[in-house]
Amino acid sequence: MKLKDKKIKIYYHEEGVNENGFPVDQWRLLHEGTLWAYYRQLSGREFFAAATVNQTEEVTFLINWRNDLNTAMLIDYKGKLYDITRIDDFEGYKKELQIYCKLSATQEIEIAEE
Repeated sequence: MKLKDKKIKIYYHEEGVNENGFPVDQWRLLHEGTLWAYYRQLSGREFFAAATVNQTEEVTFLINWRNDLNTAMLIDYKGKLYDITRIDDFEGYKKELQIYCKLSATQEIEIAEE
């Protein structure tokens, strides 16, 4: 069993026009508070295996299952932002999600307040 003892935040990007007709281009928190996650850096073997298929994954997070994640989102862990590269749902059992990430080129985003 992997201990989910790290706190993360997940952000999604919102674009469009608000109710007043002004353009909206901002990041929003996907959930209330923080999520508990298991975190680890990928081993050398996993890193090079990902590189063979042009993935640049560096870390992985394990969280409880949820159906609202996609690869356009960012994860904030210890003040660093990570791009989600792929999501593994463990053969569709809806118990946990393994999220593979790489360090984001964008490390500063403006978070919209609710």
